Amino acid sequence: MNALTQRVWLNLGLLGLVMGLAALALFEPGRENPVLTAPLLDLTPAHVEHIAVERTGRDTLAFEQRDHLWWMTAPDNGPANPVLIHSILQLAEARCPLRYATTDLDLKPLGLDPSRLQLHLNDQNIQFGATAPTDGQRYLRVGATVYLCPDRFYLLLTSATASFLAAPIDPSALTATRRK
Repeated sequence: MNALTQRVWLNLGLLGLVMGLAALALFEPGRENPVLTAPLLDLTPAHVEHIAVERTGRDTLAFEQRDHLWWMTAPDNGPANPVLIHSILQLAEARCPLRYATTDLDLKPLGLDPSRLQLHLNDQNIQFGATAPTDGQRYLRVGATVYLCPDRFYLLLTSATASFLAAPIDPSALTATRRK
């Protein structure tokens, strides 16, 4: 065989090896396909009209949707901070694969008897408990099920009441913007 033929066969062999490795990486034998878990609530953010947040030792927050805008109705009144409301609404669609029946658990050590915080989206309720000592995920109870979820919402829901109100618009800032 001449040198050109050897190179062609070598390149074809290397190409076959690369294709085999790519197929192995793509199909990953022995790997299970992840099961898509159901969301916490049978509710989409677009269908939420009322939000209430019961916080132990703090004011209860209440919000309602009026003409496609969110308003705080308790403890203060005024337009709600849309960024925070949007974050709260995302909890309805949160997916937490670790779940346990409440009948199999002692709820007191999980911080769910009584719960530390309750979130009501329309007529559906999410109770917030303690965080797991191993990975910092938070125990959430919905009906007869306890979920272990990433702790992305508790600090938001326990933040200062004033942060839930939209920042007032300064009319002088609008005038200055128009002049430019």
